[in-house]
Amino acid sequence: MKNLEVKLENCYGIGKFDFKFDFSKSNSFLIYAPNGTMKSSFAKTFDVLSKPEIGEKPLDRVYSNRIPLCDIKVDGADIQSDTILVVSSDDDNFDSTHKISNFIASKELKKQYDDIYSELDLYKKEFLKKLKNISQSDDCEDEFVDSFRSDDKQTVFEIIGTIIKNIPENPQKNSFKYNDIFDTKGNVKKFLDKNQQLLDQYFLNYHLLLSKSSFFKESKNSFGTYQANEIIKSTDDNSFFEA
Repeated sequence: MKNLEVKLENCYGIGKFDFKFDFSKSNSFLIYAPNGTMKSSFAKTFDVLSKPEIGEKPLDRVYSNRIPLCDIKVDGADIQSDTILVVSSDDDNFDSTHKISNFIASKELKKQYDDIYSELDLYKKEFLKKLKNISQSDDCEDEFVDSFRSDDKQTVFEIIGTIIKNIPENPQKNSFKYNDIFDTKGNVKKFLDKNQQLLDQYFLNYHLLLSKSSFFKESKNSFGTYQANEIIKSTDDNSFFEA
C-alpha cells in the first residue's frame, strides 16, 4: 500500500474529513487531536467497515437525516474489509497474537504462522514458568526482556535465540533470588544506609592495599583482584599457552 485516500462526511460525528495518507514516505501515521474531535469516530468508521457481516454502515447517530459519505480507497481501489484491523484502547481482552495473522493473504501461510506461533508461545510459557520458579521473580518476563534485549524491538524469542548460544553446558548456579537484584522493596537501600560506614572502610582499605602492592595497580584501567581472577579463568586449561 502506497496511498490511502479517506473521504468521510457525517460519520459518527465527523462533519467532513478529506485526506490522502502517503505511505511511500512512512509506514505509519499518528493522528493527534483534542478529545471529542474525531479520533474515536474515525476508528469507529473503520471498525464498522471491517465487519460487513454485522450489516451496519457508517452514519450520523445524532442527525439521522444527514446523508453519510464514506469513500476510502487504497492505491485507487476500494478498501477491502479483511485488510482492516481496529484495536480499541478500551478493549482489555484484545489479543494481538490472534489478530496479526489476518494480514497474511494466503490461508496456507496464515495457518502455518498460527501453528508455529502457538507452538512457540507454549514453549515460552513453559520456559517462563520454570524461570519464575527458579528466580522467584514477580514479573519474570519483563525482567528477562529488560535484562537481555539489545534494542526495544527485540521479542522474547529473539532474545532467547541470541543468548542461548552463549550459555555453557554446565552454567554456574547462584543461590540468590532474582528479585534481590531489582530490590523492589528497597532492602538494598536499607542495607546500604545501615552499613555505610563499613562499606566506606572496605573501599578505603581496598584502595590502600592496591596502592601498596607491587603487583596490582590502581588507575583508569585498574588491575585488581577481579581482573586477576578473570586471567586465571582464561588460562586455567592452558589453552592460551598452547596457542
